[in-house]
Amino acid sequence: MTAEQAVGYTLKSVSAITNITSTRIYHGLRPKGTTIPCINFYRLPGGVRRFGMESATFSVNCRAATAATALAMSRAVTDLFHGTSGTGIYGYQTGFEISRASQKQEQGLIMETEDRLYNAPVDIQVVYPTSSVT
Repeated sequence: MTAEQAVGYTLKSVSAITNITSTRIYHGLRPKGTTIPCINFYRLPGGVRRFGMESATFSVNCRAATAATALAMSRAVTDLFHGTSGTGIYGYQTGFEISRASQKQEQGLIMETEDRLYNAPVDIQVVYPTSSVT
């Protein structure tokens, strides 16, 4: 499993998120015309690899028709990836070992004028042993 697959699996397995998005969680760019609310996530450049460990930062974009819904999704993502203690993400995720996961930065609220959507992006960081990547 790759880090991208582990993040996607984790986002799709938490009811606080899927109760809002249903199955609309996408890796990469958000498909044009996607029903909202939805989440798209992608890996940001600048990962680090040393001493048998890798870290990757992902942008998780929470889009909705209202600011309140976008922020609720953002808070659910933050709760999921905010540190390793008690979040349920620490340890093995379908064969992928996550050593640490944390919120790196909350980006606030962005109004996307083209689609009239609210986007509440959150950057998360995942640290894992190099041997976890298949």
